[in-house]
Amino acid sequence: MAQVLLNIDEPATAFRGPVMLASGHRPFFLMAGLYGTAALPAWVAAYLGYLPLTPTWHGHEMIFGFAVAAIAGFLMAAVPKWTRTPAIAGWPLVFLIVLWVAGRVAMWAGQAVFLDLLFLPALGAMVLAQLLRARNARNYQVAGVLFVLAAVNGLFHFHDQSFALRLAILMVIALVSLIGGRIIPAFTQNALRQKFGRPIACATPRILDVLAVPSVLAVVAAELFLPGSPAAAVAALAAALVLAARMAGWQTARTLRLPLVWVLHVGYAWVPVGFLLMGLAGLGAPVDPSAALHALTAGAIGVMILAVASRAALGHSGRALEPSPLTVLAYVLVIAAAVVRVFVPWDGAVTVAGGLWFLGYGLFAVVYWPILTRPRIDGLPG
Repeated sequence: MAQVLLNIDEPATAFRGPVMLASGHRPFFLMAGLYGTAALPAWVAAYLGYLPLTPTWHGHEMIFGFAVAAIAGFLMAAVPKWTRTPAIAGWPLVFLIVLWVAGRVAMWAGQAVFLDLLFLPALGAMVLAQLLRARNARNYQVAGVLFVLAAVNGLFHFHDQSFALRLAILMVIALVSLIGGRIIPAFTQNALRQKFGRPIACATPRILDVLAVPSVLAVVAAELFLPGSPAAAVAALAAALVLAARMAGWQTARTLRLPLVWVLHVGYAWVPVGFLLMGLAGLGAPVDPSAALHALTAGAIGVMILAVASRAALGHSGRALEPSPLTVLAYVLVIAAAVVRVFVPWDGAVTVAGGLWFLGYGLFAVVYWPILTRPRIDGLPG
């Protein structure tokens, strides 16, 4: 049975202007897809000696360029639903787009890099204003993550680039753990009910929900105050255990014929894998620390962004939540890129993984360009 789940809580007020400015998820998901398609091949070219780009530039642009654009797209789709407030649209959205683009131009040119510091505070302020207006205290922490990321970006530019990137990755993973723990069980339960015609519970023990994000923040604290210590390794292993156990009741095995659902599970599963590898490396096991890092970035962040962006774009266009075969192929390619980068001990793994990522995100950009740039097919605003 096809998975046909439509969003019913959509904006009620029409935006009179270009469709791309009707909701922030449109330009920012598209920019994330295009930038993910372009920036990683540029890094592979630099890795092979053809461009003068550094590893820290690569890390910065994949987090503060690519991932932050996708986070912005998700929040601009989700926050109006959380708060029942109007979506960020029109000139305020243009302002955010200009700030994000200016930051990317500055980072590529190596000039006026202070421009890169402007986007996250502006986004955080707009998101916080919506949350405060609705007194949506449950999600104040989401705005808090944006401001912490803004501060970490300042740390990158003015203090220690490698240290800042490690912190930034962990803060994005904390956001993945927070949001993923909310949406994945709910989306899975709805999809399984549609497929099997009966309720199938996707439950998480309360204690694991309570511990999930703090377990990631404990790794952040260890990175801040005890970097490279056995205590930091133990914190990473504890986070891996908590986050893996959290998935036990999510009915993952039942989702294998539901690509739009299983890809969320795969993206989230990379988080405990990354922390497991991080902990083992910290305790002296023969694990490349870079493998742990890329399990969290290419694996968790890369796959989860593709999963959430493809689902949200369909739902917010009025379409059924049924991915096209090319979208499923994009999932497979990006997952394969992460597997190669993390688990294949070969000098050419970076190049192969980069090529797979390029194909995966390139497919996403091609498939979702018309979805994100055209009006909703159901005639609703947004």
